[in-house]
Amino acid sequence: MAKNRFDPKSLSELAPKWSNKLSNYIEKAQDIAALQAPLNKALGPILSKKCRVSNYHQGTLCIEAASATLATRLGYLKMEILTEFRQSGFHDCCQVKVTTNPEAQQRLAQRPVKSKPIPENRHKLSESTAEQLTMLAESAPDGLKERLLKLAKHAKK
Repeated sequence: MAKNRFDPKSLSELAPKWSNKLSNYIEKAQDIAALQAPLNKALGPILSKKCRVSNYHQGTLCIEAASATLATRLGYLKMEILTEFRQSGFHDCCQVKVTTNPEAQQRLAQRPVKSKPIPENRHKLSESTAEQLTMLAESAPDGLKERLLKLAKHAKK
């Protein structure tokens, strides 16, 4: 039986040099995601929505805050954060660094924007306005005249 050239290939077959790096990145991302749970527990539901763990290396926990005021507040809570991480099993955690990144808020909260429905009657053109636009169009240049008359027709619909 012939080999189908359209069969999916494994990543290690396509890019053997990349597969180790990609698996390392995936593993690092999963480790950082696991660190978010103790941070959420230490900070509570409100503050944890505005910051995230950005790195953990050699006992240093790096936290990314959405604003400078939040970073200052997290600075005051460093001992509580350290205590929570040590109780969660990260006994080598000995330092907390807080950095600010305004773009972090966009990544943290991917909330859909709620838009208000626009009422249909909101942008109606009155008959008197349509008449005034028609009178103004009589003395206007040709290009503007066409646009004003087109705009005046909206009142009649």
